[in-house]
Amino acid sequence: MPDYIEYTDGEPFPGVIGRTQADSVPAWPVPLRAPEAAPNVLMIVLDDTGFAQLGCFGGLGGLVETPNIDRLAAGGLRYNNFHTTALCTPTRACLLTGRNHHSVGTAVIMEFPNGYPGYNGYIPKEAAMLPAVLVERGYNTMCLGKWHMVPPEHATASGPYDRWPLGQGFERFYGFLLAETNQWEPELWYDNHRVDPPRSAEEGYHLNQDLADKAIEWISEQQAVTPSKPFFMYFAPGATHSPHHAPREWIERYYGRFDEGWDVIREKTLQRQKEMGIVPDNTELPPRNPGVRAWDGLSEDEKRVFRRQMEVYAAFLSHTDHHIGRVLDFLEQAGLMENTVVVLLSDNGASGEGRADGLVTEMSFFNFAPETLEFMLDKLDEWGGPTTHPHYATGWAGAGNTPNRWYKQMVHEGGVRDPLIIRWPPCIKDRGAIRSQFHHAVDIMPTLLEAVGIEMPAQVRGYAQMPLEGESMTYSFDDAAAPTPKKVQYFEMLGHRALWAGGWKLVTAHPSLVFRWSNNLLDMEAHDGDFDADVWELYHIDEDFSEMRDLAAERPEKVRELLDLWWAEAGKYKVLPLDDSIVAHALSDQRPFVLEEREVYTYRHPVRLVRMGSPDIRNRSHDITAEVEIAKGGAEGVIVSNGGLDGGYSLCIKDGRLHYISNWLSREHYVVTSGEPLPEGEVSLRMEFRRTEDFAGKVALFVNGRKVGEGEVPHTNPTVYAFTEGLEVGSDSGSAVWPEYKPPFEFTGTIRKVEIRVEGPGHNDPGGDWRVARYRQ
Repeated sequence: MPDYIEYTDGEPFPGVIGRTQADSVPAWPVPLRAPEAAPNVLMIVLDDTGFAQLGCFGGLGGLVETPNIDRLAAGGLRYNNFHTTALCTPTRACLLTGRNHHSVGTAVIMEFPNGYPGYNGYIPKEAAMLPAVLVERGYNTMCLGKWHMVPPEHATASGPYDRWPLGQGFERFYGFLLAETNQWEPELWYDNHRVDPPRSAEEGYHLNQDLADKAIEWISEQQAVTPSKPFFMYFAPGATHSPHHAPREWIERYYGRFDEGWDVIREKTLQRQKEMGIVPDNTELPPRNPGVRAWDGLSEDEKRVFRRQMEVYAAFLSHTDHHIGRVLDFLEQAGLMENTVVVLLSDNGASGEGRADGLVTEMSFFNFAPETLEFMLDKLDEWGGPTTHPHYATGWAGAGNTPNRWYKQMVHEGGVRDPLIIRWPPCIKDRGAIRSQFHHAVDIMPTLLEAVGIEMPAQVRGYAQMPLEGESMTYSFDDAAAPTPKKVQYFEMLGHRALWAGGWKLVTAHPSLVFRWSNNLLDMEAHDGDFDADVWELYHIDEDFSEMRDLAAERPEKVRELLDLWWAEAGKYKVLPLDDSIVAHALSDQRPFVLEEREVYTYRHPVRLVRMGSPDIRNRSHDITAEVEIAKGGAEGVIVSNGGLDGGYSLCIKDGRLHYISNWLSREHYVVTSGEPLPEGEVSLRMEFRRTEDFAGKVALFVNGRKVGEGEVPHTNPTVYAFTEGLEVGSDSGSAVWPEYKPPFEFTGTIRKVEIRVEGPGHNDPGGDWRVARYRQ
């Protein structure tokens, strides 16, 4: 105890205040203190990593190597009956709030809100996140990597910032705000401001290494000052969400390893899982998911493409594992590992969003420009590198979920059963063992609060708190046979629904038109708006691990019992109203938005904006006027840019001349150049784009009011230039719109003013926007 008097806020001052210091006694507000010997907490959240992809969960038949994650499992427990929501934002909200995803307004990803409480995308203050609780009890709190729990309209320099990591209880943040980012050239935020990566891809940069470096740096600094103070670190790399990016030397390690194809590898994976005890011996392998072709029926060129897709994905996962290992090594060297609770999990099942054939770049899919087999073959050597933005085919996603059916987005086990590892040496003695009790992402926060010895407070930051809706899992640490305290768990995602209760599972897929189209399953009958038309399946999941024996026809009374319970849970947790048109609602204008639409956008200083805060010039006539000063001897650099490698535009000065570049999916760069060098001094530059047909137009360049160049732009990206890269004045950061210059190619003159003037209504493309949002999950 301190040798001075303490008091808490709100209590009377317990010291003595006399006329002078000599006849007074000081007292001090009680500093924040964690419970005695409270452990550190490291939560590692992988993205789109399937049940069978980690080595310690089968490793795709032992072909995928994750030695550092495997050593976590060897020193802790693996849970083979752990479940998520089937999508990233909802699962992460469950993890950090301890409440169901509809309860906290995150029924789907942040890009798909509607005006109902379970779907609005605003996590309520009454559902404080774990870091907000821990920081008030003496913890340091740190967030690294993917966030994706802020409404996209808030992810601009205008905020508001209350739902960014620092507004939710984290003291530090370094990472990206939305669903995914380029691993070679990420859009990075440090606390609440934009930063550039410390190196370029050419210099060996990769986000995995950067995040691990920052994790080690922050823990080292924190421990150097207060070694007795515990920390909570939320470590969420972009892996293994698309784009699948890995260094070439890591990809080369996997050359030839997946030549047998997904059918044989699925069979070998299940056999390995049985030998490891990950699944029961009676587990059956389901048929291939609809839309996945037999490997033996593929052409040799198709097999070449599909092999490379999996080689790159495996390299991405192993590279991620390596850098997780660096963080674990540091904790061990610092003597911190023994008193650190480590939780590692995936937020949903493997992703089938690459569709049947996979993609070199997802921008092709977004912009309605299909990739041919020949196109993919030409890019084979680049796959996974900085010039690609790839995803793998559904055949590999199905293999990655072995032995579970379906994928991410769906509430069959392939979407919701995910790997979970918990390691905490003082309290887990049965190391390397497997636990099979049913649990859900909402159970993680109650587990961690119990582990660190903190009760959920009734109020956090002045807001009365909703009850936690999860159950602590600590009972399972030393008892493999103990029954789960959970009685029931509902699931709902994009109209797909399920309910688990007492070892039984009722589940249905809802084949809405959007779902069928986006998953290339057009042979299914659409049930838009008609949820009663969905076919319910019944599985005794305790005895049928892979949902192979549908008992609905044999047990109609059980179907009725569980269906009634599902509706009760849906009413309790804000699942209603069911809405399979949520995408259309979300992409309409009937929602709050931050960007103020106008005809003229004026910038008087270099800026970098995210896509949501940038003027939309797609399929519209528009002008760009720049008042600049060019010093004696000339200037060069970007005046205005928007987009990057996969599409966009740039107005720049290079080699003394004005250039306008329109990049169409990196397949063509349409360049218009001034016919004469630019003068020195104060200069007015203007680019006019006149729309001639959909997504095409004529360009004219003017210097001091005189036309100096013109040309045609026959194609532009119709839907999106880049995931997050937006308008820049004075630079082109991240990936370059034009390969003839190296980013950021900052303007060396002086920009006085830039105006962008747009004509006509903004481009409305719900179908294209749905394609983009679908991949941002």
